[in-house]
Amino acid sequence: TLRSAFMTLNTFSSGNHLRGFFRRSFREMRKRDIKYLVVDVRNNGGGDASNSTLLTKYLSRKPFKLADSLYTNKRSSQFGSHIELQPLYWLWTLFVTHKADDGKFHFGYFERHYYQPKRRKHFDGQVYILTGGNSFSATTLFAKALQGQSNVTVIGEETGGGAYGNTAWMIPDVTLPNTHIRFRLPRFKLIMDTALVKEGRGIRPDIEVGYNSLFVKRGIDPKLGVVFRIIRDSARLDQERRINQSAGHRSPPGE
Repeated sequence: TLRSAFMTLNTFSSGNHLRGFFRRSFREMRKRDIKYLVVDVRNNGGGDASNSTLLTKYLSRKPFKLADSLYTNKRSSQFGSHIELQPLYWLWTLFVTHKADDGKFHFGYFERHYYQPKRRKHFDGQVYILTGGNSFSATTLFAKALQGQSNVTVIGEETGGGAYGNTAWMIPDVTLPNTHIRFRLPRFKLIMDTALVKEGRGIRPDIEVGYNSLFVKRGIDPKLGVVFRIIRDSARLDQERRINQSAGHRSPPGE
């Protein structure tokens, strides 16, 4: 057996009982001694960062930050009457942000805070994260926090969400006064890595696997094909290693 598990997450939005799902999933993986985990977030447009952070805690081997900077340009707006819950937004930013030397209002606690990995039910095997052009927002926070860890491989296509940062956090509804058209307007700028060159790119996979119309016609998922081959090869090498170790511990004939 390959002792592998496959987790598909198409959203990190609240209201989907993800906390319980993660808890049960990682408990079951530990019970079954799973060694390889595939996390498919190719169609995950984001959602609640607390959910993506919780999943990261189950997988990260060290304390991690989600971002180096989180700020808003203004606490209030001349168009406040058209912005949903503007008074509450103003009150919230008054208590949790401070005006820095750059003139912007920074969420200092978030900029300094390191999240601790889970101790119970933590997954220590190999992790393969599948990404694509529909991976945005909280999904990029998740992939960025884990990419580069020795047991994590990002496979697929460049994320739609930026590697440098995004606009998010507080996203109230805005109603235009004449047409009454409604849209959502992110109020905070989140920068994941201030040392990263700002080039307008997403998170690039460690192993790039493209997709075209021919794969669609034939019903082929090339990204899954690649990750399954990697898992099979890795499982075979592990088995050979165990066999060799077992043979090495046997007593030679005549003893």
